[in-house]
Amino acid sequence: MKQIFIFSDNRKDSIAYFEREPAILVSMSRSDLLYLKEQDFATYPAIYVLIGGNKRYVGQVAGQKIEQRLTQHFQNKANDWVESVLFFGRADGKMSKADTDYLERRLIKDFKEKSSYELTNSTKGNKSYIDKLQKAKSDQLYNIAFEILNDIANIDLFGTEKEENYTYNENHPFKLTFENKVITAKSARKLYTKFAEAIIENPGYEAIIKKMVVEGCPTYSLIFGSEIGNYNGYPNAVRLSNGICLYNNLSRKALREKINTIAQQVGVEYEILKWG
Repeated sequence: MKQIFIFSDNRKDSIAYFEREPAILVSMSRSDLLYLKEQDFATYPAIYVLIGGNKRYVGQVAGQKIEQRLTQHFQNKANDWVESVLFFGRADGKMSKADTDYLERRLIKDFKEKSSYELTNSTKGNKSYIDKLQKAKSDQLYNIAFEILNDIANIDLFGTEKEENYTYNENHPFKLTFENKVITAKSARKLYTKFAEAIIENPGYEAIIKKMVVEGCPTYSLIFGSEIGNYNGYPNAVRLSNGICLYNNLSRKALREKINTIAQQVGVEYEILKWG
């Protein structure tokens, strides 16, 4: 995995770039557009998602630079809701119109089936002929892009980890036990949060937890902080108590890893009984 963060200190712009052959994935704020124009991958064909509040728009660019297409979007007053953009493509910059048509349709379909966000697309996307080999390569690219999203960038694109999108299933709860306590929850994120709350409420772990809290917003690596930050307009942490916030912008896999991190830091034994 190649992961590069590009910063422009004088403009306080930032673009996050991730690469896992054959895919690249880029996450940026709307204000980063001018800086995007300076990057080589700004000329690549891509599949993109406009993000803002509860709205999403899926698009593609082939035969045109991604920065040009985004400029067109941002000049349209109807798109003032857009706060950030995410796009992916091939690391070598080689995708045909058949590839982008297919991937755009697949992503639109997945948004409609898996997400509760308001998708502003008025169509299902373009449809063009794609042969079996080309389709297989496009599917590989799509899957790797989502591996990056879920495992590295920790971006929940469809919002499926959001608490309100879970229906509690009594037969498949999330459940763990430690110190003769049993914690259950209707989502992985809620189990992670409730476990951290239970640890904090124990006076025996208070000193350890306080040492783990950083000033300001928590991050993927330093999961306890004193303030709640945000990502794409949404909070990326939850307040557990006065002065202690827990980072929670994590994939399901990462949530399980962070439960283990907390347990190791405080020296508590635990067992996950059910995980979805």
